[in-house]
Amino acid sequence: MSKDNISRIKLLDAAFLEVYKFGYHGSATAKILKEAGVPKGSMYHHFSSKKALVLAVVKERILPKMDEFFHFERAQDETAFECIERTVRHIGINKPLVTYGCPLYRLMVEMSSLDEDFDKAVNHGYAQFIIRLRRVLDSGIDDGEFQSFDTQEFAEFIITASWGRLSLSPSLSSSTAFKKHAQFILQLLSQYKV
Repeated sequence: MSKDNISRIKLLDAAFLEVYKFGYHGSATAKILKEAGVPKGSMYHHFSSKKALVLAVVKERILPKMDEFFHFERAQDETAFECIERTVRHIGINKPLVTYGCPLYRLMVEMSSLDEDFDKAVNHGYAQFIIRLRRVLDSGIDDGEFQSFDTQEFAEFIITASWGRLSLSPSLSSSTAFKKHAQFILQLLSQYKV
């Protein structure tokens, strides 16, 4: 890997952590550069602005990490319910996610109403999670595991309720609190079991 690519990767990683902890407006370019260990010119070689850097962070760091957290894809021989149960329980044991909240949701709240590019980027990520979760729910209906219900609405509920629960202040957020939240989601979903 070239030195140029290494600098870009360091910038993305440092910016991800800075924006995740402090938000877009609270993050400082100087601190990102210091954490990345790269000169200012290197940043502008790769990204035209802080905004361009953070949009790249959304695409190349946040969305892939969110794919890991919200991994709504059935494993072989796994029921739809088991897939959702596994995923929501896994979310609750991710310490940074429970401590700092959902990075995509935080940027959505902070930036979507202020900037069309951010709105487009974060909404695309949100839509992808809904599509994947809805596919799992629909597959459960197709398999006769669930009775028919509005899977779009339920998928939106699971994602938005989880993002909201995760994005409470650190004093109100914990793995235990999220486990209770996950249990509530699973109880609601179990009402649709055949």
